[in-house]
Amino acid sequence: MKEVSKAKSNRIFYISLWLIPLAFYLFFAFFDGVTWCADSSSYVEMHDCREPLYPTVLALLRFAFGTTKDIANPGADLSLFTMVILQSILAGIATASFVTFLVRQFLAEVDGGDYIYGVRMCTRDGRKKIDRLRIRYKLYAYLILLVPLAVSLLNRFAAQRASMYSNSIMTEGIVISIYMLAFRYILDYMINGSKYPFRMASFMIFIGISTRKQMYVLLCLFVIAMIYRQRKKLATVYTVVLIAGCALLFDCTYNLIQRDSFIIHTEDNRFVTTMAFYTADRNFVNYIDPELQEIYLQIYDACDHNKWLMKDAPYGWYDGVEHFADNYDHIQLDTMQLMLDDFVDYCSYSGYDDSMTKTQKIDAIRASFNRSLLPHELFRLPVVFFHNFLSGMVNTVARKNIVLCIYAALIYLFFVILMIRNIYKDHAYGDSIEAEYDSHVQYLARKYKERATLSVMTMLAILGNVTLVSAVIFCQTRYAIYNMPIFYMALLLCLPGLKAIRKEL
Repeated sequence: MKEVSKAKSNRIFYISLWLIPLAFYLFFAFFDGVTWCADSSSYVEMHDCREPLYPTVLALLRFAFGTTKDIANPGADLSLFTMVILQSILAGIATASFVTFLVRQFLAEVDGGDYIYGVRMCTRDGRKKIDRLRIRYKLYAYLILLVPLAVSLLNRFAAQRASMYSNSIMTEGIVISIYMLAFRYILDYMINGSKYPFRMASFMIFIGISTRKQMYVLLCLFVIAMIYRQRKKLATVYTVVLIAGCALLFDCTYNLIQRDSFIIHTEDNRFVTTMAFYTADRNFVNYIDPELQEIYLQIYDACDHNKWLMKDAPYGWYDGVEHFADNYDHIQLDTMQLMLDDFVDYCSYSGYDDSMTKTQKIDAIRASFNRSLLPHELFRLPVVFFHNFLSGMVNTVARKNIVLCIYAALIYLFFVILMIRNIYKDHAYGDSIEAEYDSHVQYLARKYKERATLSVMTMLAILGNVTLVSAVIFCQTRYAIYNMPIFYMALLLCLPGLKAIRKEL
């Protein structure tokens, strides 16, 4: 009878891990409604500079539910509100799935079986210990569940966004959830090596790349996972090619249907060109294609006049990265984009092809700028990259200000110490899982290996994401937020002591 009661309690516990995040995100979906952002119109209008998945979903919802003509009131649009509901459900599912996996994998004692830390309990006192441990671990599981919800609340209230990302009509509305799901299945595959998480990770990465190019970082993590599991080299290459190829095919097919042109989305190189202008000098015009020298000077002089370029940046990392972040959009959107739009309309250039769309022509000009400028900026770009990288590392775990920068350095140091300790312990126990008959030692060997895997992959995910973003744009919060909940959940899971628990047995 007691076992039946325990099974029922466990079912209620796991159901609650799903219901709490779903109710949380759906509450804010109805409370805040649709949040229209600066980039929203480019997704709704299906601009060719956007990856295909998000605009396609929005278009399908417009087809299913219709749309309002009141552009000033997007919250009244049923298709957009439906999108917010779907995004909120996806956020709840991603949170619940990840937390449930972490609990089952790292806190298996919540089920209250016959074992504590690998040792079978047969006495009455032993059963009492199992019950106490089960309650303690369930409370700890709820603390882990609180982490992604708390991160969302910070973005809703402390970050002055006034809304969840799940309420926003922008790719972050779904890709934050997709990132969490993909990471969950990559981690599952690394630890357990089964086929289901491998397939799910492949699918989630495909969806992520088709939503936002930044998600190529997931493909890199997946390659690491396949190498870790000693997957055959040919099979690894085949998987990477298949995922990336399907994403490119989807992109080209989308543009073929939408624009009668079998091309990938455009304007990927605008980020690099913005970096190139920021670090350039006026006399670099001598390296520019003669046909483009005039437009180069127009863009450069406008930015120079407003002191938006690196040569006018204040000294030091903190103020320097602020200057870059504050002026990035001024250079790219307010100046370069507008001037190149006019240039393409009224001027010819030999780099054009007859089949090119307008944005492809702008891409061709920017590609020429990049080829001409970047080789002469090799000593300046690393400075901007380094400033961006430090900013991204801070924004991943906190928010960039003087006090929180110190906090970020300390929390990373603490995490790295835990990571090194887990790696050392994993190495120390070595082959204990197979060679040691002591079930407690086997338990420790397994747990240290799992924790080492979790901590290393979390740090690699942060480094990969921040490095990728820092190379082409500035690391504002919405580009660095993906790993914040993962970092703090991993930190909590690496905290409980394992060696000392032998004393409780």
